[in-house]
Amino acid sequence: FLAYFEEHEQELVPYKIFNNRNTVGYPHMITRVCNVEYPNEVDNEIWCGMGVFVDIYPIDPMGSDEKEWERVMHYRQQLIAGSYYASRIRFEKPGKSYRCLDRYLLYRYGRAYPGGMWNTLASVWEHSDSPSYLGIAERWYVTEGDPRFHIVFFPFYPCAIWLFNLIFNNSLISAMVVSAAASAVGAVFVYEAAALDMERDAALRTVKYMLVFPAAFFLTAPMSEALFIMLSAAAIYFTRKKQYLWACVFGALSGFTRSVGGLIIVFIAWEIAEDFITVYRMGTIKEERRALILNALCLMIVPLGLIGYLYINYAVTGKAFTFMKYQNEHWSQGFGLFFETAATQADAAARAAQRGNTGELWGLWIPNITASIAALIMMLTGAKKLRPAYTAYFLAYFAVACGATWLLSSPRYLTACIPLMLAAANASGERRTDIAMTAVCTMMQAAYLYMYVNGYYVY
Repeated sequence: FLAYFEEHEQELVPYKIFNNRNTVGYPHMITRVCNVEYPNEVDNEIWCGMGVFVDIYPIDPMGSDEKEWERVMHYRQQLIAGSYYASRIRFEKPGKSYRCLDRYLLYRYGRAYPGGMWNTLASVWEHSDSPSYLGIAERWYVTEGDPRFHIVFFPFYPCAIWLFNLIFNNSLISAMVVSAAASAVGAVFVYEAAALDMERDAALRTVKYMLVFPAAFFLTAPMSEALFIMLSAAAIYFTRKKQYLWACVFGALSGFTRSVGGLIIVFIAWEIAEDFITVYRMGTIKEERRALILNALCLMIVPLGLIGYLYINYAVTGKAFTFMKYQNEHWSQGFGLFFETAATQADAAARAAQRGNTGELWGLWIPNITASIAALIMMLTGAKKLRPAYTAYFLAYFAVACGATWLLSSPRYLTACIPLMLAAANASGERRTDIAMTAVCTMMQAAYLYMYVNGYYVY
């Protein structure tokens, strides 16, 4: 029933479902089907945009014996009371308010419930793009219903989930395992790549900032960030070791994982060009000609990731660029200039503030604008100590990732940008600066994670 509403949302207007997974600040434990043409005006309840409604009560398991039933009912009574009090603007009986304070805090801020560990993980992490990746892993790409739009997500991460699913038989667990393993291996590659140009302490700081950037919690989510970082860092490491074949193979896999993955070719090509310049200055082009040609030919491997994705588009939908059509029609997404995007975001933030929509303002627009500007400042501060290839790669990455006409995920996109990690490590050379930057990033990550878990507009 709920899945039908989600898949046919536009067709069912003005009827809409409200629950704490799709509505910021929704305080109830049950789902409501509302007619939003008739707003439900209330006096002592937090209003979330609902209209006249019908409650949808689930029939949940109550346990296999009386003891289990008592445990479940105890939790549910606490949470039902907490749900009620959390929706109140004021307590009707101030003298007895202390009795419901524990229930209020439990529901309002803990979001606890008597589910198992994996149920809790699902409620926390299945937001934003996660359900799309899990859906692809389970059903591949389809051409009907709302899941047809999943074609805009690149396939390598869902393929990895499917592979681990052969072991775990649970897509969420498989996705978490893939992300955790990719985060660990990615951290190793980031350190090894950084250590080729930095002292050990600076290389360790690079890994630290990889993990404490405000949106770094996405590295443990069922999303492709961790896998993308691992593949990009591997491509950078092998490039710096002059093993261009392996670098380009990992670059192709990176391009099969994210839309910006193929941009790693900028870094690889720059390093190959520097090799050519070095050989030219040494006057040994004739001796090194064969190696230079083979290195340049390796670059042809990198676009294969994108080509593979385009082929999947063609095989599933009959057109290689269906993903761009859906991006434009369904999300109003296209390519633009960063400054135009920033102006659009600033305007959207102002409108959200005027409407009093603090969830949208602080969960979506403020973090997006802040992340983009902070990234530019960070690169200006730390780029002079980086290899030119890193700066060239960042500029290409930033132009594509932050030039989207309807940018909603700037913090997440920039968290996966490896040159920013190195720039942060360079900018934090002094101990006081490092402590301050680490503290700020950690606090911002905690705040951003809180907003994500509690259903704010965090993508």
